[in-house]
Amino acid sequence: MRMIPKALIVCVLASTTYLTQAQNDIVSDDSNFYIRVSTGYSFESGKTEFNNADPNGLTGIMQSTDITVSADGSNVNVKSLNGTVGAGIKVNVTGGYMFNPYIGAEMGISYFHGDKTMIGRLRSPQVTSEENTYLRGFDVAPGIILTPNFKKVNPYARMGLIVPIAGDLTIETMARQTNGGGQGTDIMVEAKSEVKSKFSVGYFGALGLNYPVSDNLSIFGEVEIKNLSIKSKSAEITEYSTTAITDGQSQLVPGQQLADLPVYEKQFEFSDDYSQSTTTQPNQDAPRQIPTQFVNASGIGVNVGIRFTL
Repeated sequence: MRMIPKALIVCVLASTTYLTQAQNDIVSDDSNFYIRVSTGYSFESGKTEFNNADPNGLTGIMQSTDITVSADGSNVNVKSLNGTVGAGIKVNVTGGYMFNPYIGAEMGISYFHGDKTMIGRLRSPQVTSEENTYLRGFDVAPGIILTPNFKKVNPYARMGLIVPIAGDLTIETMARQTNGGGQGTDIMVEAKSEVKSKFSVGYFGALGLNYPVSDNLSIFGEVEIKNLSIKSKSAEITEYSTTAITDGQSQLVPGQQLADLPVYEKQFEFSDDYSQSTTTQPNQDAPRQIPTQFVNASGIGVNVGIRFTL
């Protein structure tokens, strides 16, 4: 009988050792439920032009611009403003179930506290105006998780959908006109608007590492990308005031407060298709129809947290 080559024996022993080590590195637990709690911060990504936030033309700001007029009025510098409202802090609670050691399903709920973002500004010798916006609200995120299920440092990938369920986009507007009320008296206009959204769906993806602390507890860190465009439904000016400022003393201007605005100037409905008359004045007691807008809430960020296996 022919002798088995020594090299073959060495290869077989080496392969057996490698497979044994690989099996030791894989967790063989049965399917299980888990809860993940995390917090993180997102930066803007996928920047686009901002929407028109001043349909009444109170500020003199051109949409999505930062305009500076020189002191003598001879030069105007125009800077384009682009971005998203997707920068801010996120807190998340997610429940999940592993169908097997390598794939599972999740359902998470998050609260997002967006940063205030400047979406328009005008600076001139006569007028100083600025518009800022921020997003605050809750969303749910169904998704799947994939992992090789290593025993120690365990990489994973998550992906799924983002569905906003509650919250508002807030727009804060300020305009100050020097000597607008006569020599030595400035006029200050301040307003706050709330934008409601229609049903919208985005998506997310994340790559992370999970590190076990005990049998049922682990810590994790991940990088997450979200792509979310929220369709606007309606908007309303909820705060509005006009103030005369003389020698540091302020006084409300009669007839130019929130209660004095007609419905047409403080309530707005977004529509994909509408008609309006060019021969008659609009109904001042009905909301104004304006073209549909989408709010870009995309971002990329980092999350850290803990995971409990039940």
